[in-house]
Amino acid sequence: MKTFAKILGFLLMCMMIFVLVFLYATKPSSNRIGQDKLGRRTNENKDQIRKTNVFSEKEKINILVLGATSTSTLAHPDSKERGQSDTIMLVTLDNEHKKAQILSIPRDSWVQIPKVGERKINDAYSIGDVPLAVKTVENFMDTYIDHYVVVNYDMIAGLVDAMGGVDINWEHKEYHYKDDWIYPPLKIDLYPGINHLDGQGAVAYLRARKAYRDSDLGRINAQQNFLMKVFSDLKKPSTILMVPKLLDLADQYVESDMTYGEIAYLAYWGLNLERKDINTDKVMGKFEDRLQSGVEVNVIIPYRSQARKKLQDFPENLLQKDPTVTMQVYTVGK
Repeated sequence: MKTFAKILGFLLMCMMIFVLVFLYATKPSSNRIGQDKLGRRTNENKDQIRKTNVFSEKEKINILVLGATSTSTLAHPDSKERGQSDTIMLVTLDNEHKKAQILSIPRDSWVQIPKVGERKINDAYSIGDVPLAVKTVENFMDTYIDHYVVVNYDMIAGLVDAMGGVDINWEHKEYHYKDDWIYPPLKIDLYPGINHLDGQGAVAYLRARKAYRDSDLGRINAQQNFLMKVFSDLKKPSTILMVPKLLDLADQYVESDMTYGEIAYLAYWGLNLERKDINTDKVMGKFEDRLQSGVEVNVIIPYRSQARKKLQDFPENLLQKDPTVTMQVYTVGK
């Protein structure tokens, strides 16, 4: 009976992946998906834009994921101005070994923004949109970014609601926070133990910072744990019923240079990973005060060399932990 259940689950997962790939690959392009803000697609690539293999001939690719905040307030509830990148993740995918790494960069990291100067890294997106955010991270991490994804927090809210909510274990004392100025108002209510959160509750949880001793570094841990929880839930066969809703949410709240076909390919690729295949880490640093626009602000001075090493060490850092991987040892000389 258990064997039958496993086979049925596998078949349902295959069906879900097929439907997802088919719908994404055949869906017409929107003005948010497939737009090349980086100007890196060659004429040949543009002619073959419906191709789905996002890796092409590369073994590894880097994708910059930005969580964008809204600039809407009670005074200007319909504001369409670009906000800051409240969440910054450098996602590296290794196609050869089927491994992934999520390296989070604290939003308060004090870095050099090209043609602007030293500022918090999250200002790069609000000042110069995706191109400046990408260039800033490339310079800071000494790497090349192949693609980008900008996600509005409303996407998270819609996804969690479509999943029927999510359970979060709050391992801290009771925490409450309210900000009535932003629109819609931010209200955070978290209690020790399991909290069942709806979409807005999940967004509030992901935005909480002052509840942690190390502020944004603590929030990064929460965001990564949340991401892995959602990843686990989305691997369930029942996700096939959510595909139409996911497509609608992507249309409204996701911006990327990747086409629907490429996104579908990555969805298929990612659903075949296990938790052990994904490494989560963050850029560390020390807290200091700096002047920004004439105002003293608390920032994180990142350990840049350490951050770059974390990127360079992938996927070897995961392969060494995986007992199923046989490491080849070569002896040079006598």
